[in-house]
Amino acid sequence: MAQQAIAVSHTYRHQVALAAAAGTAIPKTAWMAFGRSDRPYEPETDFALGDEFVRVPVTTQVDGPTLIASGVLTGEAAGGNTLREVGVFTADGTLMGRRVLAPKSFEPDTEFEVELVFEY
Repeated sequence: MAQQAIAVSHTYRHQVALAAAAGTAIPKTAWMAFGRSDRPYEPETDFALGDEFVRVPVTTQVDGPTLIASGVLTGEAAGGNTLREVGVFTADGTLMGRRVLAPKSFEPDTEFEVELVFEY
């Protein structure tokens, strides 16, 4: 199944441009955040989720110019919240990108794995 890459936030693009200009490293992809907001994603202005309720560590894999960030939300961590948005953040807290989902509710013993794809 083809995966659609999400647009990176302008805040993250700015961070990458500064690192390239200075010859420094960009912060590591570190967190996947889950939230309740159904506000549309606006890469030009978004810097956080609309209504975050939990963050989990991500695993990443790189394939050519593609970075895949994966995270798992457990029903216990969801705590009765309805999931509507997912975002990936760097170790310094910069939003890399955000996706709005159809509402999802969870039982305590369930798990939901999410992959967000970024192309460079």
